Amino acid sequence: MVKITEELLKEFFPNNFLIRVAFEIRFPADLTMKDNISNFQGKIKENFPVYEERYTMKFPVQDTAKGNLINYAFKNDINESEIYLNAYSSFGFGTKKYPGFKNFLNIFLDNVKIFKDMFKIESTTRLGMRYINSIPLEKDKQKSNTLKNNYFDFCLTEDQKYDFENQYEIHKQLIFQKGQQKFYDVIIDLDNSYKEKILIKEDLKELESRIFDLHNLIKIKFFEIIKEEFLELLKKKK
Repeated sequence: MVKITEELLKEFFPNNFLIRVAFEIRFPADLTMKDNISNFQGKIKENFPVYEERYTMKFPVQDTAKGNLINYAFKNDINESEIYLNAYSSFGFGTKKYPGFKNFLNIFLDNVKIFKDMFKIESTTRLGMRYINSIPLEKDKQKSNTLKNNYFDFCLTEDQKYDFENQYEIHKQLIFQKGQQKFYDVIIDLDNSYKEKILIKEDLKELESRIFDLHNLIKIKFFEIIKEEFLELLKKKK
């Protein structure tokens, strides 16, 4: 584990290995939303013009998707980022091309504002944040194991859940595997959530404050995993 300081938590790293980042709010399911989805699409279509439908399957599984809840995805034109609404009870923004925390946060809050105003969302039941890293190593397993041990300070079969004062929860999944192009890699999947009610006011300040808290918490958990050699790799310019 590296020494975690205020300066480290504020530091920007030019090199990262993120393959997926998502922020999400959850709220009580509201089926009346389906009557206004097209108007919402019109509000965000300039930045997210590609529309895609998915389905949340009911149980027992039906022969067709008819009758199941629709999940809506609105993607940008290069299929790197998306706004999504799942089962009329969760709204989020996800990307495969992370622009940095401040830029990502601004995009998320801008679209939450549009969503809140259109669908009259007054509070959340859960706030979620997920960061998935994929760190490539070597083709040779022994060399990869050496790098893994030099970079990280944990057992790579860990799959743990942390609960903080019944408010915050982090689910941590760590995987060492043979990935693409026959290279071994390490997957670090941190899924963080705030489980208390958040009022969604006009200025979104309470929501933004909780996002900052979650972001710091997930960074702390990430720094608890890595060693100094990997930290230097993060600082290295591409």
